[in-house]
Amino acid sequence: MARDVDDLADRLDRDPEFRILRVAELSRAADLSSCERYHVGDLIRVPRTGGAWSLGVVSGRTRDGLQIILRIESGALKFKELTADRVIETNPLKLGDVIQLEEGRFWVSGLDEDGDMLVLADDGSRVDPAALRRRLALRLGGEAETVQMSGEDLARLRAVARGDPSQPRPKDRGMYTPLESILEVNTQLGLVAGNRETDTVFGLQSPFATASLHTNKGENYKSWNEDAGALFADKKGRIYVGVFDQAGGEGEDENFRGAASSIAAKSLFDRMQAVARQDGDEAAVETALIGAVRDAHEAILARGKGEVSTFVGARIDGRRAVVLNVGDSGVVRYSSAGELITRTEPQGFGRLLLEGVGMLRDGARLPKHEIYRWDMGPGEWLVFGSDGLFDSKLGLEAIGKIVAESGDSRAATRKLRDLISSRMKTKEAKPDNLTILIVRVQGP
Repeated sequence: MARDVDDLADRLDRDPEFRILRVAELSRAADLSSCERYHVGDLIRVPRTGGAWSLGVVSGRTRDGLQIILRIESGALKFKELTADRVIETNPLKLGDVIQLEEGRFWVSGLDEDGDMLVLADDGSRVDPAALRRRLALRLGGEAETVQMSGEDLARLRAVARGDPSQPRPKDRGMYTPLESILEVNTQLGLVAGNRETDTVFGLQSPFATASLHTNKGENYKSWNEDAGALFADKKGRIYVGVFDQAGGEGEDENFRGAASSIAAKSLFDRMQAVARQDGDEAAVETALIGAVRDAHEAILARGKGEVSTFVGARIDGRRAVVLNVGDSGVVRYSSAGELITRTEPQGFGRLLLEGVGMLRDGARLPKHEIYRWDMGPGEWLVFGSDGLFDSKLGLEAIGKIVAESGDSRAATRKLRDLISSRMKTKEAKPDNLTILIVRVQGP
């Protein structure tokens, strides 16, 4: 038995054994990563305590799911069980699959240093596994179904023979290439809202810029996340971003945590999606941003719960950035070396929010907004954030230094997330929900 365990554990140090998966052979989206598709020796993504992720290897089947072997920090082996539902929830795709579509193949290659799935197109471009799963679910007709285990719950899984095609070399392990630039559709949704958090760092790359997003509930604060973030790109590689922070104490709905920020984020996405489809110019972007504020403002007021959200949205098109801001979230612009160039003017003071979407001020029909138009230089940075970032007592100069020293948007987002979370735990930073979104303009 010990030898069997050691033999299985050796799989953790090797690449998956790849097998071609033809989507036409599947009957439902749940088949993409259902327990029935896992066999002894298969690699699998496993959640750990504290939000960490590890690579595991399947050792058998339990009554409710799979038994997994993983290696902990000390090097020792540990057994863990995953229910069938948890397998689908944590593994949007199955490691080792080569997903064959008419447009090309996608390789589910492993995990990166953050524990995110590494999925590569044939040319080595990295794509978002959740976005690819959503696309496959649509092709299969509907969303993923809940897996029901067969009657032979305790049967040991048998290894199966697999093909061994050669996987592509990744161009950039850290950044997603918009799936739409491969599949030729309009926009990709990276929308994290409605009391949701990012597991790690969500990132995109395009010919114009790289961008990364992280949002979480923070430390020593509420047990839910009222921030929201949006990050997506269109077929031409233009990047659309947004950060939204539901103001604490300004109305609350126990049945819909973060409703106001979620409405604001969805309003931005809907308006910007229309701009992307119509190949809109800068004037169209400004009109759409103002329209998104109006849509969100009216929808939040219609709920009648006194909720308010900040709103900062932008499009980055080549070296041109158009930004709209309402409230005390915002964006800071830095040089490639991390030197402060300019920033949006916060519409708030301390904990007092002076403007917000859903807020009625002096009989005005809409909240006051400011629009900024910036010509960006090569390598410049845009750091978007909620007040979890900007009230962390790091200071804008320190944030710029951290960003520049990190070298890329994903590493910078991760470093700021870790530092601010640590400071919140020790009360050096004000406890709050935390959203960080960093864009770096590509060099010459």
